[in-house]
Amino acid sequence: MILFKNKFGDRLISVLLLIILFTISGCAGKPTIKVEELDIPIPESWMTSFPDNKGVTGQWWLSFQDTVLIEYLERLNNESPDIKTLIENGNLARYNAQISSASKFPAINLNARLDTNVQNLSGFGFASSLLSEDSSSSDFESSGNNVVSFGNTSASLGLNLQWEVDIWGRLINGRKAAYKDFDAVRYDLIYLQFLTSVKAAQLYFKGKESAAQLALSKDSYNSLVEIRDLVKDRYEKGLRPSLDYRLAETSVATSIVTIENKKNQLKSINRQLEILIGHYPSGDFIQVGGMPKTLPDVPTEIPANLLERRPDIQSLISKMESNNYRIAESRRNLLPGISLNGSAGTSAQSIEDVLNKDYGVWNLGLNVTAPIFNGKRLKSLVKVQEATFEKSKQGLIKGVLRAFSEVEQLLELSESLVIQINALEIALKQSRDAYSLSKERYDSGVTPLESVLNSQRQYNNIKSQFITMQRLVIENRLSLILALGGDTSKKQNYNNK
Repeated sequence: MILFKNKFGDRLISVLLLIILFTISGCAGKPTIKVEELDIPIPESWMTSFPDNKGVTGQWWLSFQDTVLIEYLERLNNESPDIKTLIENGNLARYNAQISSASKFPAINLNARLDTNVQNLSGFGFASSLLSEDSSSSDFESSGNNVVSFGNTSASLGLNLQWEVDIWGRLINGRKAAYKDFDAVRYDLIYLQFLTSVKAAQLYFKGKESAAQLALSKDSYNSLVEIRDLVKDRYEKGLRPSLDYRLAETSVATSIVTIENKKNQLKSINRQLEILIGHYPSGDFIQVGGMPKTLPDVPTEIPANLLERRPDIQSLISKMESNNYRIAESRRNLLPGISLNGSAGTSAQSIEDVLNKDYGVWNLGLNVTAPIFNGKRLKSLVKVQEATFEKSKQGLIKGVLRAFSEVEQLLELSESLVIQINALEIALKQSRDAYSLSKERYDSGVTPLESVLNSQRQYNNIKSQFITMQRLVIENRLSLILALGGDTSKKQNYNNK
């Protein structure tokens, strides 16, 4: 009998080893998606030329040489509730991937049990007189009412095994699909963090522009007060009509309204900036305006490299690869399934004996199930996964074309902004000279006050447009960095788990 058990155990171990080898070498779906399969004609160079560069900037925010901006973006990455939420979402995605892929491995549980029960014989119609006189030495007990009771104790300790054997590779495809889904979420979160940093920098320079516009409004107010005082002095001397004085007073009053509006705009932007980094929205973050003299460089790579640089494109590729694994998983649902159930441990009537190997018990079962009729449910699931794969493929094509369009549009806008800001520089100089000349001619009595006020208003408008154009140039450059997928050093970070 012992020899039979040993032979059976050896054969069982051999079968298990074969099953494990089969499982490890189980078939998996197509591993990667090739860009060539998308059938998108990709040119060797961009249709629009790149702005002048000295090289590829790694940490693009350092190029602005703005210590406040550098400290702000550092706070954003460390203290922002939005960034912390993105990090936690990444952790959730990783945990969900681990949960989804856990079915490939066997589930082993430890089971310990201690049972004690007591019964009496009154419910069975027995009287105490039927028991022998020496029953007091057994497990039977008799109470004062002649009710006989007895007890029983059992203890067990063991391991339970449940394992679906992945002989066809169904579970391994599901596991790979789960991690591809995690990759897609991870790329999305990287892109969102990148987008948050770029948008925060753009909002920062919008605040700098607003502060510069406020300073311009205050300078305009001071100029109008100077003109008003000059007109008032001459009006009181009877040298100027009341119309000039009223026009001057009107211009001063409207400039006060403009200053208050600019203050409110700056306060609103400051509060947005403070909320982004989790600080109390006092509205005092930016007080001084001014735009940087230098801009971050952008990589002048060929369009095909854009697919490797942009994390949102990598996310679409991962989703497509995940759906490809799902197709392989659903097809293997049509094949028979094999599962193992077993347990091993001890069972005794005394808790002291649960660690005694002489009380050992074990069992092992092999279960095979094969789909025969399910109303075409499994085949329909295959069709669903195939349709989902094609849908994700079209989503990837659309995303790639949209990415190319964003870069081309931003490059073209960059050229247009350079033309506009050069024209505004000329207009700014001419309007400033015209304003100075109109004041001199007004002092000489040659030019009416309306000409002075109009030239002053035109100069302020052009200078305001120039400040806005400076901010738009910076905003366009940051958007271009985002559209190109950032600096080249980040590409390696995207590919690391």
